[in-house]
Amino acid sequence: MVDNGRAANQGEMMNCFTHQDRAAVGSCKACFKGLCVACAADLGHGLACKGLHEVRVGDIENIVSRHVLALKHGHKSSLIAPALYFFMGALFLTIGLFRSYSIEWFPVSMGGGFMVFGVITFFNNRAFWRKRA
Repeated sequence: MVDNGRAANQGEMMNCFTHQDRAAVGSCKACFKGLCVACAADLGHGLACKGLHEVRVGDIENIVSRHVLALKHGHKSSLIAPALYFFMGALFLTIGLFRSYSIEWFPVSMGGGFMVFGVITFFNNRAFWRKRA
């Protein structure tokens, strides 16, 4: 039994939160309380307090699985935003430079801003995915 705030990894056994006389087989993935065999619901991807946190632990696992999937495929779409910013920049620049016989500074400045933002986004995305590899 853990007492005086000492951690269970110091060789002490953790007991069930509800049944203090029974050894815990694990802890709830939602509330982190110790669970005995009678209190634990094994969901295949973690333990939950039986009848209390089963749905919540399922939701947590769903969120984690989606996040892992998004990170797994995220690098494939990391060029979409920079390409869009760069394209919009080129479009604004073209409009500002060739729409009339004089340069229209507002679209030119917008185009330059979009292009700079596209380049910055490209290098930020590249650095992020390089760290993940």
